[in-house]
Amino acid sequence: MTSQAYQLFENEDEMSESIFTIKPLNIDYEDEPELQKSQHFHKIFTFGNFGVILVPALSTSINILLRMVYYQFFVMYLGASGNLHSISSGVLAVIQVFDVFVAILSDSVPFCGRRRKPYQIIAWCCYIAMCIVLILVPVPESRNIFSNSSNATCEMKFMQRLRHPNFRDFDTYFNWSTFYIVIFAICQIFMNAVGVTSNGLIVEWTRVAKPEDRGKHQTCVVLLMNIFNTINSCILGFGFNWYEYAGPWCNGIGIETIFWLLIAFGCFGLFATIFMTTEKRRNDLVSRKLEFFKIYWKSIQMTSLQKLIIFIFFSSGFQLVSSPADSMIVEYWVHMESLTGTITTILAELLSAIAMGVFFVFLVNGNWRAVLLGSQATFTIINFTLTNLAIFDCLRNQYLYSPDNIFKSVNLNLFIVLYMIFAAEYTEDNLEASFVTCLTWTLNAGSAFFGNLAVFIAAPFNVSSPQRYLSDTFSDRLAVASQSWLFNLLNLGGLILVIKLMPKNKAHCTYLKNTSRRSAKCAVLLFAGLLLITAANVGITIAMPSIQKSLG
Repeated sequence: MTSQAYQLFENEDEMSESIFTIKPLNIDYEDEPELQKSQHFHKIFTFGNFGVILVPALSTSINILLRMVYYQFFVMYLGASGNLHSISSGVLAVIQVFDVFVAILSDSVPFCGRRRKPYQIIAWCCYIAMCIVLILVPVPESRNIFSNSSNATCEMKFMQRLRHPNFRDFDTYFNWSTFYIVIFAICQIFMNAVGVTSNGLIVEWTRVAKPEDRGKHQTCVVLLMNIFNTINSCILGFGFNWYEYAGPWCNGIGIETIFWLLIAFGCFGLFATIFMTTEKRRNDLVSRKLEFFKIYWKSIQMTSLQKLIIFIFFSSGFQLVSSPADSMIVEYWVHMESLTGTITTILAELLSAIAMGVFFVFLVNGNWRAVLLGSQATFTIINFTLTNLAIFDCLRNQYLYSPDNIFKSVNLNLFIVLYMIFAAEYTEDNLEASFVTCLTWTLNAGSAFFGNLAVFIAAPFNVSSPQRYLSDTFSDRLAVASQSWLFNLLNLGGLILVIKLMPKNKAHCTYLKNTSRRSAKCAVLLFAGLLLITAANVGITIAMPSIQKSLG
């Protein structure tokens, strides 16, 4: 087999000549017909293989659904305080540490000759068992009560909700809250385990695919995620948004029905793992447990990988973090109703699925830097235009403001699929799950860090105070607009500054990986910094109500 996949540039000067330089690949498969024959991309769409892309998408969507249900149930139904909700959010952030151990275990310790499916099956079963516990335990009454007058309309009942007198006993309330925090946390641990192992398996498939097909697997995963998230939005937006959960509907499905749906999704995932997922036996890995850590340590010393980690950390803030004023603008000036918000979310997921289809067909082998910058620039222009029209009372219409949220979702999904492709391109054999987890950890640490940082950046503008939006004077509008301009500048300008840390395309990834220098000191400093930032994120999340109060 002759390949020039990583001979993209003659030297470093040529490589850095332009951000958008691309040279075509010249790859010949004639000497390896077995590879060409056995790894056609379309084989992933057969019944026995489709679970390879279905399971990671399903597990991620269930994780998102768990967090949405947790917030609706814990805050809106049980009426948890801000401090307790922040503590529970910190607990859910800490449990992501378990992903690292699951990834190392999956990569280095085969179970029944396989590294992915057995762990997935165990995790699915444990997740279903925890959901059954939620079904068996009686659900406490809502802490919201409403007018029982027969003449009261749904809107009147919504406005008259009060704390339920039966739940004034703090000990009882705290015990219920603790119980649900623990159960939901355990469910997320097992869903994260499914996600880690399934992402490791899909990277294995990607690494043996033809170069022109690499990245298509990850694109299909994100596309399926959009479809599942659309279903989630329909369930929660239309069924789980009634008055007992502080929503506008008079009637809807109860929390018990949601728990049954979580069990049904888990059973479907278990079925897909057992019957629709193919994984070859790997008996050669039994004697490689110690060697695994040596290979992993050698890999993370690559300076090109370290630059990629820095890029993902910073760009996660530019892509995932928005101005704290955005939600206030939607609530007080645009007056977006719950139904409109639900429809907007559904449209955003559907449009993201279409965008992933376009990326799959036309852009997966193109210039990633140009695609990401173009997407970010488009979203920034749309956000700048619609936000300023709403701020200065030129266009405060909930329907015309909706494109802002829609294009934000498209931009976010594009970034997610690119970071998944990076993991597949940079990983070494038998380190697939560990590499994906490393980049996911970096993504989560960056988004949490910049999310907390955004609170402090916006504090001088006082955009979190409802009074600023209720008074609606020119000075109030100018303050909100100023911080909006600042965030737009930081998001687009920051991405431009770090874009050169990102590979141009798949061939560029291969070139950087094969020519990269190694630095043990930089690796130690980088991961020590990530650990420190992760610990700080948890502490700040727990203390956030007090911080916001002190900032005014």
